[in-house]
Amino acid sequence: MTVKDSFIQSIRTLKEVSDEYYLQSLMLLSHVLGVEKEKVYLKENEILTDYQISLINEYLEKIRKGYPLPYILKHKEFMSLDFYIEEGVLIPRSETETLVELAIKKGCDKKSFLDIGCGSGVIAISILYYCKNLKGYAIDISNKAISVTKENAIRHKVSDRLKIELADFRNFETDEKFDFIVSNPPYVRSENLKNLPYEPVEALDGGIDGFKLYPNLIKKSFELLGEGAFVIFEIDSSIAKMVLTGMKKYFKKVSIVKDLAGFERFAYGEKI
Repeated sequence: MTVKDSFIQSIRTLKEVSDEYYLQSLMLLSHVLGVEKEKVYLKENEILTDYQISLINEYLEKIRKGYPLPYILKHKEFMSLDFYIEEGVLIPRSETETLVELAIKKGCDKKSFLDIGCGSGVIAISILYYCKNLKGYAIDISNKAISVTKENAIRHKVSDRLKIELADFRNFETDEKFDFIVSNPPYVRSENLKNLPYEPVEALDGGIDGFKLYPNLIKKSFELLGEGAFVIFEIDSSIAKMVLTGMKKYFKKVSIVKDLAGFERFAYGEKI
């Protein structure tokens, strides 16, 4: 079987389960061949080994059953940066890039920030990568998340400006007052977790309505921020009004920001 034959086979298989079947097929072959996806075409007449064919078929079967491609590839692009990803950490979503862009626009000239629930570190590390004078602090309750964040911080040369700690935000204490806080907390309704069987439950489960963590998160963020500081939370549009009401108890200039698809996706507030 040639690379071209395998590519066609992959497209036919993935077309049944994904709208991105073409790109995913290309990325899968890129991974197996060990070349950049732009160079797969140069190898279209190359004969695959039995091992490569077996590996591709194994991967296709996994994807067909819903297993996330980034866990196979061990990486995911975010904010035009390449991040290491593995099973046990949340896979970064493209909509979260808007949160990072908002943080950069509002806080690039600040001194320090905190990322609550850092996951693979994509939010904190992207902010630091594009804001060279900032210092960051990232916390998470998952050992795997902390490990992956440390690896990504080294990969993108920001580890000297990012303090990473295993901690539950509810018990997190520091003498420092941050200029801004960012967080993409769990907000998936418990009943919908069955649709995301491979990603870590603790990074997704927002309780019955998705709002479970926000009251404590809002209050704790207010306590950790300095005067004139701001906070940005990622939310689900179904709880936008609840988050807004909760934030108004502590913050001024509270607003909901929509993502590129027009969904209410982020809550913003200032401490004045």
